[in-house]
Amino acid sequence: MLIPRIITAIVLIALLATVMSLSNPLYFALFISIASAITLYEWLRISLNNQSKKTIAGAISFIVFVLFILMYFVLLQNGDENLLSSLTDIKSFQANPWPTVTFSVLMMLPFFVSFAWLFIIPMVLYQAKTQVVNNSIFHSVFAVFAVITTWASILLSYLFFGAWFLFSFLIIIWCTDIFAYFGGRFFGGSKLAPAISPGKTRSGAICGVSSAAIWMLVSAYIDNTFSSLITQHIGLIGAVGVGLAMAVLSIFGDLYESLLKRRASVKDSSHLLPGHGGFWDRLDSVLAVSPIAMAFIFIFYVI
Repeated sequence: MLIPRIITAIVLIALLATVMSLSNPLYFALFISIASAITLYEWLRISLNNQSKKTIAGAISFIVFVLFILMYFVLLQNGDENLLSSLTDIKSFQANPWPTVTFSVLMMLPFFVSFAWLFIIPMVLYQAKTQVVNNSIFHSVFAVFAVITTWASILLSYLFFGAWFLFSFLIIIWCTDIFAYFGGRFFGGSKLAPAISPGKTRSGAICGVSSAAIWMLVSAYIDNTFSSLITQHIGLIGAVGVGLAMAVLSIFGDLYESLLKRRASVKDSSHLLPGHGGFWDRLDSVLAVSPIAMAFIFIFYVI
């Protein structure tokens, strides 16, 4: 199982690097829009209780995908510089306010979604009600807002700062995931959340969180990284603290998906990605971490 997992990860990273390296950001936007729509479909198919949940999940996901494309063209209707000029030039805003209005709405979402990940989801995980058959409507509504916020966070990070900045942020999540997996297998020990995900250990979580902190420490000295941006405003210790918090949220995202899958009695969100399951299985941590990362970027860079 490990070999297909590694091969799939390499292919996905290569594909991501390819679309990020192209001069036209439309290809990157299409890539993340498709991945986000599929992720939303997989999430809703598990969280909805209606007998026609596949049809409803498909319809909502398609509508959201169309919304992604519309928002992209609104934000960049006059080229890559339109968004930035609208934010800083009152005349540009008065002539064409829609890019800034759209941007402002998208920038409000990370704060609300981050609140849910920081305070509501931990309570859900603490209760660990794995025997619940019918999920509340909250989980499906939250799915829509979480996916839209993640799409906006990833796209805007790429447009504002470029591919390397985005990769430096994603590495935080990858480090947490990889070192938690291998650290747990090597050290073993007590379970992190046995009712939700028996395979995860506390030692693995410590390894994952520690690796994220180390990456934040190292990348703080590399130009145009997420850590260097945070370090400029709250110092190196603050940046490491942010990395620790984001690593914990990464684990929350993984556990939250495991909880909903256990309630639905399914092992994977789908079988589209060999060794990983579905897109939600691969992006569960990204969904949890991206909103708060975008909130930090907005506070330290835009304001």
